[in-house]
Amino acid sequence: MKQLQAGFTLLELMISLMLGLIIVAAASMLFITGQKSYMLQQGSGDIQDNANFGLDYIVKDVRLANLDAVDAVLNDRSYIGGVVLTSSSFSARITDSTGTLNIFSNLDEKLIGPSVEVNLLSRSSGQAAGTAPAWSGASNVQANGADLASDQLVIQYRPVEAGGFDCEGREITTTNQVIVQRYFLREDANKDSGEPNKALALACDAGFYPIAGSPVAVSSYGDAGEIIMKRVDYLRFLLGVENADGTFRYLSVKDYLDGTSGFASTGPRIMAVQIGMLVRSNANVGVDQLIKNDQEFQVLDKAVKVKSAANKNKYVRQVVSQEVALRNALGGRGS
Repeated sequence: MKQLQAGFTLLELMISLMLGLIIVAAASMLFITGQKSYMLQQGSGDIQDNANFGLDYIVKDVRLANLDAVDAVLNDRSYIGGVVLTSSSFSARITDSTGTLNIFSNLDEKLIGPSVEVNLLSRSSGQAAGTAPAWSGASNVQANGADLASDQLVIQYRPVEAGGFDCEGREITTTNQVIVQRYFLREDANKDSGEPNKALALACDAGFYPIAGSPVAVSSYGDAGEIIMKRVDYLRFLLGVENADGTFRYLSVKDYLDGTSGFASTGPRIMAVQIGMLVRSNANVGVDQLIKNDQEFQVLDKAVKVKSAANKNKYVRQVVSQEVALRNALGGRGS
């Protein structure tokens, strides 16, 4: 018996191949889209985890500012003042309205021998930067086409009990001392080779000096500190101050120290600190065209633009901010 054999025609084969290619292309697109989505979500999660931990850490410490100080009124001349703006040889407002050298600096000139260098005090953009490990204004952003320096915040407090730790992990063994801590950006040596800009990290440098006696320096202070938060492109601090008429405003450290209108020999009372950071994911999220390396962001009072980079890898970025009321500076209104 004769058997008939049948097969695909050329047309049927071409249609089958085309349909197969369409299915493969659709599956590939779904895979690529899913992978991009996963990388973006991972980057966003990375920022959330990193930013929440780092911000909570610094907020907790800033709330200690002015703890167990002599006076609740906090300004640039407050003895053991919570926000450290001046040291013994600081040139601004070194005399009172009568020209007498009797106004304390935050780091008291009668207690501290050699002056603490200005770039180990609170600083902000517009002031002359130093070199690392002191404040150098390290940042990865620009404003109006010019590089914009990050700020530095220095606080101090007197511990009410022994047994805690400063921000560098040193144990606090006595209450008869003042803890000084500064928060700033510096380069992180542990970085990926393909990162587009400087690998900047939020670091904290801690020191101390005894209350009794005549200390000659702030001990263990002025080094590179310990990293508490990785990949921060920009750091900004604003001081919440009370005006002479009782109103409230925010000033940078520079504006605070430059402004004298309405205040005789000291700056306005500091009652809060605003913290703003531009953070990015540790790992890149590929070359997604939706993300630009020169993105623009609003960090507190500053509109900033990320510096352009030749590297094609992209990173998720986000602004995180917090306002901290200095509860140790909200007591009775002294003059």
